[in-house]
Amino acid sequence: MFFIGIFGVNQSDKFIHTYNNTICPTCSAFTRYEIFKTYSYFHIFFIPIFKWNTRYFIKTSCCNSVYELNPDIGRQYDKGHSPEILNEHLRPIYNHFPDKTCPNCKANIESDYSFCPYCGARVSP
Repeated sequence: MFFIGIFGVNQSDKFIHTYNNTICPTCSAFTRYEIFKTYSYFHIFFIPIFKWNTRYFIKTSCCNSVYELNPDIGRQYDKGHSPEILNEHLRPIYNHFPDKTCPNCKANIESDYSFCPYCGARVSP
């Protein structure tokens, strides 16, 4: 935050919407997307005057991957509409698999485990 007297520049992020019942492009799991908006703004007395650098992001609930959303689709969600989100609307930012999935019971387990703590099945590295 840049602040001089009664005005300044700040950055903010805002949760917009949840998009349910879709397939994750990273791990192919049935999941939901959490849609966020980030932007910079100029304020006077902490009242936003104008915004710039608005970007829209999606975080998956299955593997916590982050994608940048097409700005046109993001603006539609920002206005309250709910268009369909296709894979071509997404640009990967962060793909991470913090957990493994057990091939036997399908439980999520930590990546450093060799055996599933729930059913005892061997988990491949």
